[in-house]
Amino acid sequence: MRESDDNSSDALSSPTLPPPSSLLPSPSPSMRRGSVSAVSAPVPPETRAPDPAFCLRLPKVELHAHLNGSITADTLQAIWDMRRSRGDELGVAPPAAALKDPSHAQGIDSCVSRAHVLADATPSFFAHFGAFVYRIVNTPDALATATRAVLLNFLSDGVAYLELRTTPRALPDTTAEEAVRIVLREIVAWNASDGASMPTRLILSIDRARHDTGAAMEIAELALRLRDEGLPVVGVDLCGDPAAPCDLRSLAPAFKRARDGGLGVVLHFAETPGSSTDAELDELLSWEPRRLGHAIHVPVPLRERILDAGIAPELCLSCNVLAGMLPPVVKDGVERAPGIVDHHFGWWWDKGGPLSLGTDDVGVFQATSTDEHVHAATHFALSRKDMVDLSRRAISAALGSDEDKQRVQGLLDSFCRDEGWGRRVSR
Repeated sequence: MRESDDNSSDALSSPTLPPPSSLLPSPSPSMRRGSVSAVSAPVPPETRAPDPAFCLRLPKVELHAHLNGSITADTLQAIWDMRRSRGDELGVAPPAAALKDPSHAQGIDSCVSRAHVLADATPSFFAHFGAFVYRIVNTPDALATATRAVLLNFLSDGVAYLELRTTPRALPDTTAEEAVRIVLREIVAWNASDGASMPTRLILSIDRARHDTGAAMEIAELALRLRDEGLPVVGVDLCGDPAAPCDLRSLAPAFKRARDGGLGVVLHFAETPGSSTDAELDELLSWEPRRLGHAIHVPVPLRERILDAGIAPELCLSCNVLAGMLPPVVKDGVERAPGIVDHHFGWWWDKGGPLSLGTDDVGVFQATSTDEHVHAATHFALSRKDMVDLSRRAISAALGSDEDKQRVQGLLDSFCRDEGWGRRVSR
């Protein structure tokens, strides 16, 4: 999903996301992909179904996480408390209560919701959530605190490698570049200490709805300049409201500049039917991206082209279901709202190419990386070995260094040994 840009006062009264109005049971074994009948012989541990504890232990790779969207209500509350104790007037209610489980993401283990209801509510909730973020996290120390909290939350969730993304945005009395440098100072300090457990890299986002040719080029140049200073900037992203009028060709020079300078290109891609015309998708693919975010409304022939090019989709299960981004499912003439079992993850998983599971916006959807892996395992009948393979396929698409990738592969090798799989599981 795009980062929310609405910080108007009207956004403060926007409704929260409603709970799913109907839920279906989790898929039966006959519904699950690749399920087989139980056999009496001992089951090798790597073939067992993963449980939540396994998915938490698993070294995971997070490649699609927006910084602002990853700030939890608890973190916002802590910053709110800190600033109120100093006498700051923030103009918003205590966020812990106002933003409590708005998406009911923790309750989608059955993974079917009334997508049209959620789709109607999601834009207003993004505005509601964004209003809290931009009112509370709008000072250098608040931004630094929020960044540290996001890093700690991903580490505690078992993420072994993280790529965050953020749109350069000015704060009061702080330029957009200075704000990015605040985030990077926290990441650099993190990488010098806890980075041994979770190295973190940064991607700068260009907003298709807000940035013109000049602004986009400034962000590309900023990313290159920061990278050349030795800071952990690894790429540029295309984000923003896909429904906003935009001539994408006007942004192409910025992405070419970044790519020619050695940065990775990642793009929010085919998020809505309106942003999935042949002309738009062809234009975006001509930018030679390394990864594609969401990649929902992509015809199968174009999926094959993406697969052949080695481009990795960044797939966000909870976000896509809860925000009503998936197309409806029609069976025997009856239309129903889609759930995770209908997600295009299944198609990409079966093809064996690079792909990753992303949280997108933990603060909005309240689904952690562990949750996303549990959902994938449950609804696509993945084994424990499959989950390790998923991490391997994700790290292969990272924009970080070969050393970053080798480190995660080594962690996964050690993880398999610790799980008692020995040499039976190979890369």
